[in-house]
Amino acid sequence: MQTPPRTGLAVTDARSHLRLWSVAAGGVAVDLISKSLLWQFLDGPPETGGRVVELVPGLLRLVASRNPGIVFGINVAKWFSLGEEAGQVLTAALTVLTAGLIVYIFATADRRRRWMQAWCGLILAGALGNLYDRLACGHVRDVFQFTLTAGGRTLWPFVFNAADVFLVVGVVLLALAILFQRDPDGRPSQGNEPAATAAGKPAEGHHRGHP
Repeated sequence: MQTPPRTGLAVTDARSHLRLWSVAAGGVAVDLISKSLLWQFLDGPPETGGRVVELVPGLLRLVASRNPGIVFGINVAKWFSLGEEAGQVLTAALTVLTAGLIVYIFATADRRRRWMQAWCGLILAGALGNLYDRLACGHVRDVFQFTLTAGGRTLWPFVFNAADVFLVVGVVLLALAILFQRDPDGRPSQGNEPAATAAGKPAEGHHRGHP
């Protein structure tokens, strides 16, 4: 006998899918358009004659950069001492796995958790935007650089793009939504209720009329 599908899940709800994929598609569009326009405006990386535009002196600037790694310029290939091609394959595989995990989280969540669907879409937008760059360009196009300094020393020059922002913001908000999960009607989830109540037994204070 075939087990009937679970009801109430986002994967069975057309509006949930619309919310997820609308956010994902909109984020990918913003990412790709912004990278294309800024890359043209900056005339490519500085090492090939491109310009650098200071937005916040000493802190944030526009600069075109080719990133073979993942979010914020982290190069996975160097961590594992891989060649360029192997690093690209590994990075692309990690991106696909991330997208698959997010789709799974979306599919198994309650369809009434609308904000969670939006956060999943935001993460997908970041993952797919950078995946497009890796497949089409062989690298990710970064256009922002945030320089963190302390004591006159540069700690880390973060290079990033809109997709990286979508990824980080989406992951943080999704993690908060999962950690502080509540029922869509505002009550704590059933996992926080006493075991007797969760099992369908009334609490002791509700027994009346017995001698």
